[in-house]
Amino acid sequence: MYKTAAVAMATVLTLLGCQTRPQQDELYPQLLIGPKAQGYLQIEGVQQGVASSDLLRAGVRLYNRSRTEQILRYRFSWFDAQGFELKGLAARWERQVLRPNEPVTLDRVAPGPNAVSYRIQLFDLQSPTASTTQGIDG
Repeated sequence: MYKTAAVAMATVLTLLGCQTRPQQDELYPQLLIGPKAQGYLQIEGVQQGVASSDLLRAGVRLYNRSRTEQILRYRFSWFDAQGFELKGLAARWERQVLRPNEPVTLDRVAPGPNAVSYRIQLFDLQSPTASTTQGIDG
């Protein structure tokens, strides 16, 4: 009896733990979306291109599918050909007010010509910080 209850409790805790981690979107592997933001964000698409100065440009089209205003924290991380993150102001966390059902496009240009890939992190303002979100100002 105790063994069955312990197994059931472990299963429940495992499932709850999975719900609190940021997840990469299966359609858009460049996105990392926090658990609370997953509840209200609708992703319409991710774009990638080249800016006029031959720098990588990336963006995401999204909207708030909830009925209340949300504040989104987001950041663009840029990586070189070896997969190392390029540090600098371009990787700072920013905020965006999302009104219900209002489409928003977030886009940025890479900080330099060494950037060949990127990741866009989308988190709710109230999300607890985790290892992947250290440095977010709340």
